[in-house]
Amino acid sequence: MSKTLLKQANEEPEISKRKKLKQKIIARALAVANVGGQNFYFNYATILAVGIGASAIMMAFITAIQNLGSALLQTFFGRLSDKIGRKLVLMIGFIIASISTAVISQLSSPIVFMIVIAIYSLGVSMVIPTWNALLGDISTEKTRTKIISQISMIGSFVSSMILLVLGFLTDLLPFDILKKYRVMILIGALFFAVAAILSMLLSETNSNKGEVNKSSFWEPMRDKKFMIFSSTTLIWWLAMSFLWPLAPIITASVNPTNSQLAIMSVVFAICIALGQWISGFIADKIGRRFTLAISFISFCLVPIVFAYTHTWTIILIANLFGGFGNGLLTVALSSEVLHMSKEETKGAYSGAYNLMTGIVSFFGAFVGGFLYDGFLKSFDSASALKISFLIIASIRLLAVIPTLLLSINEKKKGAKEESDVEKVKLQDNEQPL
Repeated sequence: MSKTLLKQANEEPEISKRKKLKQKIIARALAVANVGGQNFYFNYATILAVGIGASAIMMAFITAIQNLGSALLQTFFGRLSDKIGRKLVLMIGFIIASISTAVISQLSSPIVFMIVIAIYSLGVSMVIPTWNALLGDISTEKTRTKIISQISMIGSFVSSMILLVLGFLTDLLPFDILKKYRVMILIGALFFAVAAILSMLLSETNSNKGEVNKSSFWEPMRDKKFMIFSSTTLIWWLAMSFLWPLAPIITASVNPTNSQLAIMSVVFAICIALGQWISGFIADKIGRRFTLAISFISFCLVPIVFAYTHTWTIILIANLFGGFGNGLLTVALSSEVLHMSKEETKGAYSGAYNLMTGIVSFFGAFVGGFLYDGFLKSFDSASALKISFLIIASIRLLAVIPTLLLSINEKKKGAKEESDVEKVKLQDNEQPL
């Protein structure tokens, strides 16, 4: 009897280790599938919209619907994942994203594209806050930035390598360029389908499932620190979104092949991975908000490069700055939002923040589209784009200032807390044993 109990006691740590290893592998594979699906959509679906006849105003509508649609219900779905667990919400979100992406690959009408993009955005709105909350579940406050950095970096790098290989392979197909784009979008749908399967295999990470307070939906809005941080960074997101409806237009203007789009995406993804790796090391040392400010400055250089783009290789330079800034931002922002939340409200906080950015960027996308459309009345397309990009670059640079000021306060606060800790240590040393 005692031997049996001893054997069971020895086996339990081994089972626990195997379970943790399985969870670790699935989480990283899920990151690859998630990022891969979104990469294929981002790189090919928006340029397909331009290819099937979407105007600048239509692109503004598509971008605005995508931003608002993916953000509108994030607070609800984040809170739902806090209540019923991450697995089910992720699985349903990925299934919706997979089906709608497959449908998008077959569309030939920009109007129908707008409708389907709203359905796609619903799936994404389920995935984003739940995935962020899951990353919070599998990390501690001390290890969070590093773990988010590692998983995000793996997702970006591996999915981009797959995209590169498939980009070159699809260029060998005897199709016209739009059909090749459609094939790549279909592959994106397959990535989302794989993510749905992996979600089913994942063990539930939310140990506080079912323990959500009734007030948790409004709790982020009542958190003064969270609202100050959100309102300050929303200024940046408004300026950031001016560019989004114009980016597919400048990309389409250089008539890139599938392999060229794949190379652009890989450069972007490698720079994201680099930014995520660096952010994992520096964000907690120099401050998450200061890291955000640095990422914003990097983003300011993107529209300047776009303004002088006449070939696809120049877009690669824009992707260097955009990718690096994106990498810094994703790790620092996720860590900061999770840092301000409680254990049982991680999904609600992520959802609330993304809801606010979605609403702001909804209006920002229209501003960008109407800005370019207004200049088209007096200038040719190339000149109108150039003027629009330079104006957007100037606005982005000004929009960095509030976050930079907020980061200075963060550093002062951090220094004060460090000083208080040292005082406590000195007092403890002075006390008699």
